[in-house]
Amino acid sequence: MDEKQKKLKRMAIWLIAVFATVFAVVMALFWLLTGSAGFSSIGMAFRYGWSIFAIVGVLCILIYFIYKGFLGRKK
Repeated sequence: MDEKQKKLKRMAIWLIAVFATVFAVVMALFWLLTGSAGFSSIGMAFRYGWSIFAIVGVLCILIYFIYKGFLGRKK
């Protein structure tokens, strides 16, 4: 595996970790703000945070492809 592939794989792992961290923090925050326990509050937390998850997911994908293009142009 060449150096560019290693860097791209490392970036993908970091972006997945960033998305998972944002998902966990937002879900925990909204779950705590709903003030109730159980699966219904988890669903409510997901319903409130879906736009944040979508934005972060799109940003992670964009960053991945921009970085991939950057590595492709780099000699």
